[in-house]
Amino acid sequence: MLKWSNIIILFLLLVAGSVEGQSTKHLKNKQKKIQREIREYEALLNENKANIKKSGIAWIITQKKIGAREDLIAALNEEIHQLDIESAKQKEAIDSLQNQLVKSREQYEKMIVYAYKNRNSLNNIIFVFSASDFNEAYKRLKYIKKIAEYRTFQAEEIAAAQRAIEGKIAIIEQKKERKKTILGDKYHEKKILLVEKDQSAEIMQNLQKDEKKLRKKIAKKEKESKRLNDQIAKIIQEELRKAREEAARIAREKAKGNGVKPKKVPQIGVPVETKLSKNFELNKGKFPWPVATGVISGRFGITSHPANHELKINNNGINIVTKKGTNATAIFGGNVIAIIVIPSGGKSAVLVQHGAYFTLYSNLVSVKVSKGDEIKIGQQLGTIKTEEDGTTEIHFELWNGGVKQNPALWLRKKP
Repeated sequence: MLKWSNIIILFLLLVAGSVEGQSTKHLKNKQKKIQREIREYEALLNENKANIKKSGIAWIITQKKIGAREDLIAALNEEIHQLDIESAKQKEAIDSLQNQLVKSREQYEKMIVYAYKNRNSLNNIIFVFSASDFNEAYKRLKYIKKIAEYRTFQAEEIAAAQRAIEGKIAIIEQKKERKKTILGDKYHEKKILLVEKDQSAEIMQNLQKDEKKLRKKIAKKEKESKRLNDQIAKIIQEELRKAREEAARIAREKAKGNGVKPKKVPQIGVPVETKLSKNFELNKGKFPWPVATGVISGRFGITSHPANHELKINNNGINIVTKKGTNATAIFGGNVIAIIVIPSGGKSAVLVQHGAYFTLYSNLVSVKVSKGDEIKIGQQLGTIKTEEDGTTEIHFELWNGGVKQNPALWLRKKP
């Protein structure tokens, strides 16, 4: 049977191997995730190469890609560090096994010498039959058998330890090869990173050349945003008014005690929220994105323009740049309460009600739903417009009654 020291060593090696395997798997999954992000950024940048050096969105995506590339290099460094730790542990295990192997060999050699000196079978017979009684003779016979069994066990133990050492040496060699591969990948990624940083600097220079044009573009967007905001606020206020009137009507009918059932209307602004509103709130941070793939190109609130920090942009929602031909999809079930036409650029916006909450999907070149439609989560609402510079960008807003929310806090993180 195995010695307790050997059992403990074996257990620790198995546990260490399991932890190492989990850690390596985690690092590889992390690298794959970052690589997927980089591919997504590259696909978006390739949408319109002709205008790539003139687009503010191109600069934003390039910056995100640079960040992802730096994360990838950091993840590769992390794996290299992990491989070094694992190799060191394997070497420690080899040292422990070799020490045990030396002891086992010394004991085995002593037993072989003893067996050689007492190799005459007559000696064993004399040893057994010279016992004072039968019980003593039986004990001596068992003792001789145990010695033989232990000698066999030691030989097996020595062979097993030798195999374990050879296996761990092979693992160390595998980790060395993996480290070489990672170092090569790291060198390759660093070269690409330098190129991307140069591209980013070039885009920024082009953006900063024509500040007048940039200011004009921002002013146009702000004017369009204010017009849209006013329309949304007006529609929501009207829905609030209808809800208050219905709430008052229900109260009057209850007071009369005539048992008249209220009509099915939006329950906005009444004391008891609708089931739909509660379900909506429970999903905060879990909602799907309004597009299948994309990158946030404009954040909620007041932010600085990347090319000129003195220029401020006020965003009532978020902007997401995506691929040409992408459809906007509903993040939750609800009712279409308005199709808003945006005069400039032939664009439209779809406003969907979810109880006390509203979501807006803007910059659509075509709309696939109508006012009054009941829609489901994931349903296509319309195709997002691709601008002349090749940018395909959806503007997405989320309102709680008449209060604007930060949509990024409600949408789930990208996998």
